[in-house]
Amino acid sequence: MTGKLITLPLRVAFQSARLVTRAAGGAAGRAASLAGHTIDALAPDSRGAAEPPPPEPTRTEPPPPEPARTEPPAPAPTAPVAEEPAHVSEEPELVSELAEPGAEDGAGADVTVREPWSGYRHMNAREVITRAEQSSPAELAAVRLYESRHLSRETVLAAVDRQLKLGNGGDPA
Repeated sequence: MTGKLITLPLRVAFQSARLVTRAAGGAAGRAASLAGHTIDALAPDSRGAAEPPPPEPTRTEPPPPEPARTEPPAPAPTAPVAEEPAHVSEEPELVSELAEPGAEDGAGADVTVREPWSGYRHMNAREVITRAEQSSPAELAAVRLYESRHLSRETVLAAVDRQLKLGNGGDPA
Protein backbone atom coordinates (compact mmCIF):
# COMPACT_ATOMS: atom_id res chain seq x y z
CA MET A 1 0.00 0.00 0.00
CA THR A 2 2.80 2.42 0.91
CA GLY A 3 4.59 1.71 -2.36
CA LYS A 4 1.49 2.65 -4.34
CA LEU A 5 1.15 5.93 -2.42
CA ILE A 6 4.77 6.81 -3.00
CA THR A 7 4.60 6.16 -6.74
CA LEU A 8 1.14 7.75 -7.17
CA PRO A 9 2.46 11.20 -8.20
CA LEU A 10 4.76 9.59 -10.78
CA ARG A 11 1.98 7.45 -12.19
CA VAL A 12 -0.40 10.42 -12.42
CA ALA A 13 2.25 12.53 -14.18
CA PHE A 14 3.04 9.71 -16.59
CA GLN A 15 -0.63 9.15 -17.47
CA SER A 16 -1.16 12.90 -17.95
CA ALA A 17 1.84 13.13 -20.26
CA ARG A 18 0.59 10.14 -22.22
CA LEU A 19 -2.86 11.70 -22.70
CA VAL A 20 -1.38 15.03 -23.77
CA THR A 21 0.96 13.31 -26.23
CA ARG A 22 -1.92 11.26 -27.66
CA ALA A 23 -4.09 14.37 -28.07
CA ALA A 24 -1.24 16.31 -29.68
CA GLY A 25 -0.55 13.45 -32.09
CA GLY A 26 -4.20 13.29 -33.11
CA ALA A 27 -4.37 17.06 -33.62
CA ALA A 28 -1.18 17.00 -35.68
CA GLY A 29 -2.57 14.17 -37.81
CA ARG A 30 -5.83 16.04 -38.43
CA ALA A 31 -3.89 19.21 -39.31
CA ALA A 32 -1.74 17.30 -41.81
CA SER A 33 -4.83 15.70 -43.32
CA LEU A 34 -6.56 19.06 -43.65
CA ALA A 35 -3.45 20.54 -45.30
CA GLY A 36 -3.36 17.64 -47.73
CA HIS A 37 -7.04 18.14 -48.64
CA THR A 38 -6.44 21.81 -49.25
CA ILE A 39 -3.45 21.15 -51.50
CA ASP A 40 -5.35 18.50 -53.43
CA ALA A 41 -8.31 20.79 -53.93
CA LEU A 42 -6.12 23.60 -55.24
CA ALA A 43 -3.85 21.47 -57.47
CA PRO A 44 -5.81 18.83 -59.41
CA ASP A 45 -3.84 15.92 -60.83
CA SER A 46 -3.14 15.34 -64.53
CA ARG A 47 -6.50 13.54 -65.14
CA GLY A 48 -8.37 16.72 -64.26
CA ALA A 49 -10.00 15.30 -61.16
CA ALA A 50 -8.98 15.76 -57.60
CA GLU A 51 -7.79 12.72 -55.73
CA PRO A 52 -9.98 11.51 -52.96
CA PRO A 53 -8.60 12.40 -49.57
CA PRO A 54 -6.54 9.72 -47.90
CA PRO A 55 -8.13 8.10 -44.90
CA GLU A 56 -7.28 9.65 -41.58
CA PRO A 57 -4.82 7.60 -39.61
CA THR A 58 -6.03 6.36 -36.29
CA ARG A 59 -3.43 5.95 -33.60
CA THR A 60 -3.75 4.38 -30.25
CA GLU A 61 -0.15 4.82 -29.15
CA PRO A 62 1.89 7.99 -29.34
CA PRO A 63 4.60 7.95 -32.02
CA PRO A 64 8.08 7.05 -30.75
CA PRO A 65 10.31 10.04 -30.10
CA GLU A 66 12.68 10.96 -32.89
CA PRO A 67 16.37 10.31 -32.20
CA ALA A 68 18.38 13.39 -31.38
CA ARG A 69 20.22 14.83 -34.34
CA THR A 70 23.89 15.46 -33.97
CA GLU A 71 24.30 18.05 -36.69
CA PRO A 72 26.77 20.82 -35.91
CA PRO A 73 25.09 24.16 -35.21
CA ALA A 74 25.01 26.60 -38.08
CA PRO A 75 27.47 29.47 -37.68
CA ALA A 76 25.92 32.68 -36.44
CA PRO A 77 25.61 35.35 -39.10
CA THR A 78 28.03 38.18 -38.63
CA ALA A 79 26.93 41.76 -38.95
CA PRO A 80 28.74 43.81 -41.57
CA VAL A 81 31.30 46.18 -40.14
CA ALA A 82 30.02 49.72 -40.44
CA GLU A 83 32.39 52.40 -41.60
CA GLU A 84 33.14 55.16 -39.11
CA PRO A 85 31.09 58.27 -39.88
CA ALA A 86 33.02 61.22 -41.28
CA HIS A 87 31.88 63.55 -38.50
CA VAL A 88 33.75 61.63 -35.78
CA SER A 89 37.12 63.17 -34.97
CA GLU A 90 40.13 61.01 -34.29
CA GLU A 91 41.36 62.91 -31.25
CA PRO A 92 39.07 63.27 -28.23
CA GLU A 93 38.41 66.80 -27.05
CA LEU A 94 38.07 67.56 -23.34
CA VAL A 95 34.86 69.47 -22.82
CA SER A 96 35.03 70.07 -19.07
CA GLU A 97 36.43 68.70 -15.85
CA LEU A 98 34.49 68.61 -12.63
CA ALA A 99 35.72 67.88 -9.15
CA GLU A 100 34.35 68.51 -5.72
CA PRO A 101 36.10 71.13 -3.61
CA GLY A 102 39.16 69.62 -1.93
CA ALA A 103 39.50 66.81 -4.46
CA GLU A 104 42.76 68.29 -5.74
CA ASP A 105 44.40 67.06 -2.52
CA GLY A 106 43.65 63.48 -3.53
CA ALA A 107 41.44 60.77 -2.14
CA GLY A 108 41.50 59.94 1.52
CA ALA A 109 40.06 60.83 4.86
CA ASP A 110 40.74 64.08 6.65
CA VAL A 111 42.86 63.36 9.69
CA THR A 112 42.83 65.79 12.57
CA VAL A 113 45.87 65.59 14.82
CA ARG A 114 45.47 67.16 18.24
CA GLU A 115 48.29 68.59 20.34
CA PRO A 116 50.33 65.89 22.08
CA TRP A 117 49.85 67.74 25.37
CA SER A 118 48.01 70.91 26.30
CA GLY A 119 49.82 74.15 25.49
CA TYR A 120 52.06 72.47 22.90
CA ARG A 121 51.40 75.00 20.15
CA HIS A 122 52.59 77.84 22.40
CA MET A 123 55.88 76.12 23.32
CA ASN A 124 59.10 77.01 21.53
CA ALA A 125 61.36 74.33 19.99
CA ARG A 126 63.71 74.17 23.03
CA GLU A 127 60.79 73.55 25.42
CA VAL A 128 59.34 70.81 23.19
CA ILE A 129 62.74 69.07 22.90
CA THR A 130 63.25 69.18 26.68
CA ARG A 131 59.82 67.67 27.32
CA ALA A 132 60.32 65.07 24.53
CA GLU A 133 63.43 63.75 26.32
CA GLN A 134 61.14 62.59 29.16
CA SER A 135 58.26 61.30 26.95
CA SER A 136 57.17 57.78 26.17
CA PRO A 137 57.48 56.39 22.62
CA ALA A 138 53.70 56.88 22.12
CA GLU A 139 53.97 60.57 23.08
CA LEU A 140 57.03 60.96 20.83
CA ALA A 141 55.06 59.51 17.92
CA ALA A 142 52.22 61.96 18.62
CA VAL A 143 54.72 64.86 18.74
CA ARG A 144 56.26 63.73 15.45
CA LEU A 145 52.87 63.48 13.75
CA TYR A 146 51.58 66.82 15.08
CA GLU A 147 54.82 68.63 14.29
CA SER A 148 55.00 67.27 10.72
CA ARG A 149 51.37 68.28 10.02
CA HIS A 150 51.40 71.73 11.64
CA LEU A 151 54.61 73.54 12.50
CA SER A 152 57.26 71.43 10.70
CA ARG A 153 60.18 72.61 12.87
CA GLU A 154 63.29 70.72 11.69
CA THR A 155 64.99 70.83 15.10
CA VAL A 156 61.99 69.33 16.87
CA LEU A 157 61.55 66.61 14.25
CA ALA A 158 65.26 65.66 14.41
CA ALA A 159 65.19 65.56 18.24
CA VAL A 160 62.06 63.40 18.29
CA ASP A 161 63.58 61.00 15.73
CA ARG A 162 66.71 60.72 17.93
CA GLN A 163 64.60 59.98 21.01
CA LEU A 164 62.56 57.37 19.15
CA LYS A 165 65.78 55.62 18.03
CA LEU A 166 67.12 55.69 21.60
CA GLY A 167 63.86 54.38 22.99
CA ASN A 168 63.85 51.54 20.46
CA GLY A 169 67.47 50.53 21.16
CA GLY A 170 68.92 52.27 18.11
CA ASP A 171 72.04 54.39 17.77
CA PRO A 172 71.62 58.18 18.41
CA ALA A 173 73.84 58.92 15.39
